[in-house]
Amino acid sequence: MKSKKKDIFLSVFTIIIFNIVAVSGPASADDGFLSLGKAYIGTGYSYIDADMETDFTRWTNGAITEESSFRNTYDTNRGSLFAGYTFPWKSYYLSTQAGVNLFDDEFKTSAGSSDFTNSLNHSFSIDFIPGVYLYKKWSLFAKCGVIYGDFDFVKLSPTSTTYDVSEYLFGGTLGIGLAYDITPRVTVKLGYEKSWYNDKTINATKGNRLDSTIVAPEMEIYSLTFQYYFK
Repeated sequence: MKSKKKDIFLSVFTIIIFNIVAVSGPASADDGFLSLGKAYIGTGYSYIDADMETDFTRWTNGAITEESSFRNTYDTNRGSLFAGYTFPWKSYYLSTQAGVNLFDDEFKTSAGSSDFTNSLNHSFSIDFIPGVYLYKKWSLFAKCGVIYGDFDFVKLSPTSTTYDVSEYLFGGTLGIGLAYDITPRVTVKLGYEKSWYNDKTINATKGNRLDSTIVAPEMEIYSLTFQYYFK
């Protein structure tokens, strides 16, 4: 499983680097299509409020013997690397961006009489970012995109129904933020976004007992990013 994750990570990273080279190579600003915009790379740090909505149901001999729902919240951090291309038009612009996000976010939660450890190890994202200049170097931008996250769901107790699941979940994101052009090549951004992932149902059985857990991850993300534009 870890080898598969590494292969996916390397593939996405290679695609990002290839696109950087392709759009920022020896071409000049007068070379047709490339004169429409400019490529960039960037990095960022994010503070995250995460919410794991959890529904737990225990079936014994085909009948429900335990049922509970919780909203478990926790704080975490994220580092990100991304690359993109910006198309300007008058006081407006549209950026397309791909990125890799690395999380530090293992946490424990409970549902009914069971204890769990859930975590998001990393995610990949593709975003569209339209923006408008408000005053000189200041611009307001929106963000929408898709995300693909690598989650681990581990049941700690009771040990009779232990499971350990690693799963990639799709999701979406919407956000808004403020950008400032420090120089013609360097921009700093402050942003807020909310991400939703698909629900995940995990079943564990032991004898005549079935434990069914549905986890629905959501995240509110506050970010500070820097991006560097190529010529």
